[in-house]
Amino acid sequence: MNRFLLFFLLFTFFHNTVSAQLPKGDRTLGWQIGVSENNIYDSAFAYTETACIDVAHMFLQWSRLEPDTGAFDDIVINDFLNNINIYFPWHNTKVEFQIAVTNTVAKETPSELLSVDFADPIMIDRFKRLLDTVFTHIPDIELVALNIGNESGILFGTDAAEYDSFKTFLDSVAPYAKQLYQNIHGTDLNVGTAFTFDKLTDPTTQALCESVNATRDIISVTYYPLNSDFTMDSPTVVSSDFADLVAIYSDTLKPIHFVECGYSSSAVCNSSEALQAEFYTNVFEAWDTQYDHIKFLSIFQSTDWSYDRVDTLALYYGINDPIFKEFLRALGTRTWPGNGTDKLSYDRILCELDVRDWCTVSCPTSAIPEVQEQIDWHFYQDPNSGSATLSFGLSGTSQNELLFFDLQGRTVLQKNNISTDKFTFRTEDLPAGMYLFHLNGKNGMIVSGSFILD
Repeated sequence: MNRFLLFFLLFTFFHNTVSAQLPKGDRTLGWQIGVSENNIYDSAFAYTETACIDVAHMFLQWSRLEPDTGAFDDIVINDFLNNINIYFPWHNTKVEFQIAVTNTVAKETPSELLSVDFADPIMIDRFKRLLDTVFTHIPDIELVALNIGNESGILFGTDAAEYDSFKTFLDSVAPYAKQLYQNIHGTDLNVGTAFTFDKLTDPTTQALCESVNATRDIISVTYYPLNSDFTMDSPTVVSSDFADLVAIYSDTLKPIHFVECGYSSSAVCNSSEALQAEFYTNVFEAWDTQYDHIKFLSIFQSTDWSYDRVDTLALYYGINDPIFKEFLRALGTRTWPGNGTDKLSYDRILCELDVRDWCTVSCPTSAIPEVQEQIDWHFYQDPNSGSATLSFGLSGTSQNELLFFDLQGRTVLQKNNISTDKFTFRTEDLPAGMYLFHLNGKNGMIVSGSFILD
């Protein structure tokens, strides 16, 4: 087929497919803004501004704001709260603000409150005093929501008493926060608390989360489709996942907020830039389908984290699994080093926004998805010759890159100009064990998998 004609057909197919979707309407798009290695925040914000940011996702741990009783961190107050109070109103950008009194695996209160129950009047009164301080320093920021607590279900597990205590705490402090905001802005404030998608939908914790959310204004969720070993699940699960959540929280008067929504592009996580891009296409399509229920979604995140940052987070979570660390590191839609380089997902997001008239944005032609087929690859090892072969059974060019990774995420082999037919290597070049591989073409991943070398 003529190459130009094929390009035209792909372009037309892609645009005809997504242009039938819903326009923006009353939905808002958030971004977790992260600086690249250049550490220039204006550049980082401009990157999300090009991608139609409506809302900035801002996150602070209570223990970071107030390490000890009444001892507020001057850097957080002056260099964070005071600055965002100027920066985001100047850029006509709203904020979804999250104060983490819990954060996935830890209770994040001032040190002397760590042993105090959330339902204790002392805890409740102290948090109200914190809210006084916070709202005093951000009087000009328009909030789409305030979320108190992050992924608490992981910390609470299946302990009903913990959920009940936390609900008492939220029921006491949420009206206070709403009144403070009403006094400043003259409008209502939505208050919620973020649970993971798994905790909201798992039969062992679903009812516990529902009890906490029963008196919330919104249903806040963090969403990363992960397998149990921290590899990425298929992007195709997005549609059913969104539908499952909406089936549980079907009241359209209590909208669903995806406060974090992300997908790692790391090969170590059985992913790629192409799969990350496909994930975001599926997210926007599922969001269209569930338009009446989902009103806010924040992309997590704009920029990959550095290896040093990931090492610090791994210590915090108490998980040193290399696949978990790669999951965290490669969540961005652009890379970390230098000024950062756009991944395929960023251009794909621009295209999804373009066809929905989200803002003034253009769809780059590089973001048009390739027509892909299921590839039945094979691995076989010949002990007599001391060689092993990956057979892809494809015809085509040899302008491809093959990468092998060990289970620590290290690249142990990299070959360029690999044929899409097969690749043979000496087994003595690699120790026995399990390896992940990715065969990449010029437009993204062709096939990936894992094999065991005896």
